[in-house]
Amino acid sequence: MFNSTELFCVTDDFFLKFEATYWQFLMQSHRFSRIRAAHLSLSEITFIAIWYKCSHFTNFKAFSTWLKQDKSSLFNSLPCYQRMIHLINTHQLALHALHVALMKGQRSQYLWIDSTTLPVCKNQRIQRHKSLAEIASRGKSSMGWFYGCKLHIVMNQLGEVVCSALSNGHVADIRMVEHLVEGLEAKLYADRGYISQDLKNRLKEQGIDLITYHRKNMQAIQLSESDEYHLKQRNKIETLFSLLKGQYNLVTNKARSMAGFLSGIYASLCAYQLTHQNKPKIQIMQSLA
Repeated sequence: MFNSTELFCVTDDFFLKFEATYWQFLMQSHRFSRIRAAHLSLSEITFIAIWYKCSHFTNFKAFSTWLKQDKSSLFNSLPCYQRMIHLINTHQLALHALHVALMKGQRSQYLWIDSTTLPVCKNQRIQRHKSLAEIASRGKSSMGWFYGCKLHIVMNQLGEVVCSALSNGHVADIRMVEHLVEGLEAKLYADRGYISQDLKNRLKEQGIDLITYHRKNMQAIQLSESDEYHLKQRNKIETLFSLLKGQYNLVTNKARSMAGFLSGIYASLCAYQLTHQNKPKIQIMQSLA
């Protein structure tokens, strides 16, 4: 059961430690002068963004109206819908920082990697789409062509997000692996889209053992019983993506700016990390070797 009070406490505790560093960064990057003071605190702004992703609402305007009508007593002063959207988009970096902080400490000896598509519009509207043209591109997945970006995730056996990264839609999954697993040492299970002997050798030097099935035109690879079992558990990371898209509204074509697009993605990821109870877990089989 979702607990909004617990969600706010966790968010607020993080920003009690992080907020001073956040504002210092904005000042050093010359962004401070462009941010008008708000009645809501930084923790309240991020809390509202994450709460929306956990709610049953599919558009933020309806959620904002509900907040004003039923939950206004929880806040000192709630801004109008347009102002709230502006505040969340302005502070998308704070949502990103919370997401990164939640990933710390989730490392494991067994990891699974995959990606999912984040289309920003329907294929029929590609020529007319302008707002996210600088990051969106045509790409192809197992479901066909799309126009947008990709979200790459590394997951551990507890269903927790260990690493994440965004890329253009045309970027091959294999090109993101080294960036994602930098500094990790583990067995990494992946699908056939990650097959590359050169990549496997480079990762081996970093302490990563990349394990995939072989293609039909390749020499068969003898896998241990435990590796065979763990490869078959790759459907759990697909379950993670399904939860992000179905329950936490990860994919939306309503973003009208880069900041809005990113804030929506990070809010969905934080919502999953903080509130989802039954994460897709994998029972580890220890190798007999």
